[in-house]
Amino acid sequence: MSTANSNFLFGGVARHSLIYGAGAILARAVSFVMLPIYTRYLTTADYGVMALIDLTLDFVSIVAGARLALGVFRFYHKEDNEDARCQIASTAFLLICGLYCIMGAAVFAVASPVSMLLFGSGANAGLIRLAAVNVALGSLAIVPLALAQVKDLSGLYVGASIGRLVLVVGLNMLFLVVMELGLTGVFLASLIANAVVGAFLGAWIIRTCGLRWSSAWTSDLLRYGVPLMGSQVGTFLATFSDRYFLQAAADESSVGLYNLAYQFGFLLVMVGVTPMYQVWAPKRFKIAREENADELLSRGLLIMSVLMFSTFVGISLYVGDVLRVMATPAFWPASQYVTLILIAYVFQSWANCVDIGVLLEERTGFLALANAVSAVVAVVGYSLFVPRYLAWGAAGVTVVAFAVRFILTYAFAQRLRRVRYEWRPVLVLVVWAGLITLAGYLLPTMGLVLSLSLRTGLVLLFFVGLWLLPILQVADRSAVRRVVYRVAARRKG
Repeated sequence: MSTANSNFLFGGVARHSLIYGAGAILARAVSFVMLPIYTRYLTTADYGVMALIDLTLDFVSIVAGARLALGVFRFYHKEDNEDARCQIASTAFLLICGLYCIMGAAVFAVASPVSMLLFGSGANAGLIRLAAVNVALGSLAIVPLALAQVKDLSGLYVGASIGRLVLVVGLNMLFLVVMELGLTGVFLASLIANAVVGAFLGAWIIRTCGLRWSSAWTSDLLRYGVPLMGSQVGTFLATFSDRYFLQAAADESSVGLYNLAYQFGFLLVMVGVTPMYQVWAPKRFKIAREENADELLSRGLLIMSVLMFSTFVGISLYVGDVLRVMATPAFWPASQYVTLILIAYVFQSWANCVDIGVLLEERTGFLALANAVSAVVAVVGYSLFVPRYLAWGAAGVTVVAFAVRFILTYAFAQRLRRVRYEWRPVLVLVVWAGLITLAGYLLPTMGLVLSLSLRTGLVLLFFVGLWLLPILQVADRSAVRRVVYRVAARRKG
C-alpha cells in the first residue's frame, strides 16, 4: 500500500473515525443497558405502536427536507471563501428549520385522522402530537451536525449525540420507572432531549455563521437536495413500509418483535459503518480530486467493509444470547430475523459508499431512480410475501430490494464517473464472514456460558482468518502491529 493510502487509513480519517466510533459504541451501550427496563415497562404491542408512529414521522422528516443538509457537504468544498461557506450553512439551517416547523405543525393539526389511519382509532393522537413537536425540534440539530462533520469537529458531533442519548435515557428512567407514563414518557423524553441539544447546537451555528439567507444558495440546495429527498422516500418505502404490511397481516406485537430485530440492523450501521462514514462522506469529495483517487476510494470501500463485517459477525453470533440476558422471554423470538436484516444493511451501506460518481457530477436524480426501483420491488414483494410469511417475508424482500438498489447505484455511478474498485479482497471477506456466521447458526441450543464461549471462539477464528486471508495488505498488517506496539509500550510506561 502506498504512503498516501497509509496516511489515509491511519491519519486524520482514522483518528476522527475512532472518535465517532467511541461515541456510537457508548451510545449503543447505554441503549442496551436500558433494554431490560424498556422490555419490562413496555409490551411488544407498545413497541409496535412506537415503531409505527416513529416511522410515520420519519417519513414526514424526509418530506420536510432532511436530505437537503447533504448539499452542505457538496457546496462547502466547492467554495474556498469562508464567508461563502458560512452563508451556505446559515441558509441551509434556516431553510430546513422552516420546512420542519411547517410539516410538524401540519401533522399536529391532523393527529386524530393519522391515528385513525394507522391504528383504527384516535387513541394515539396525543402520542402523534408529541412526535410532531419532536420532529420540529429535531431540525435544530441537522445542519449544525453536518457542519461539524465538514469541519472535522468530531468531538462536537459525538458530544452532542452522546449528550442527547444520556438525556433520553435519564428521562426515560424518570418517566417510565418512576412516573409510569408508558409510551407518553418515551416520546416526552425524546422531545425534551431534542429541545435541549437543539438549542445548544442552534446557538453554536448562529454564533459561528450568523443568520444569513441567500436566495441563490437556497436554489442550489433545493436543486441538489430535492432529488435526494425523492431518493430517501424510496429508501423509506424499501426499509420501513414492511411494518405497515406486517401490522395489516398480523398485529402490533408482531411489528414490535420485528422492529426490535431491526434495532440490531441499525446497530450494524451505527457501530460498523457510521463511525468511518461520518468522516468519509464529506472527505471523499476532496479525495476525488487526488491523482490516486481510485486507489483511495477503493481502499475506503475495503476498510468500511472490514469494519462492517467484523460487526456483522459479532451481532449475528451474540444476538440470541444478548436477548436472553437483557430482555424478557416475550422478546426473544426477535433474534431469528436479525441475520437477514444485517445482510440487507450490508447492501445499503455499500450503495452509500459507491455513489460518489453520481454526487460528484451532481446528477442526484439517478439516486432517486435507483431508490424508486428498489421501493417498487419492496412494496410489491411485501404485498405478496408478508401476508404469507409475515416477518420472514418482510426481511427476505428487504434483502432483495436493497440488493437492487446497490446494483443500480453502482451502475449509475460508474457510468457517470468510473472508479476502479478492487472487489476481490471484499468478496473474500464476505465469504469468510458468511462461513463463520453459518457455523454460529448451526450451533445447537445450549447453556448460556457454553454458548458464549463457543461463539467467542468463532469470533476469534474470524479475526484470525481476517489476518491470514488475502484481505488486508502487507502495509495494513504492519500498521496494525505498530499500533499494538505503541499501546503495549504505553501500558508498560
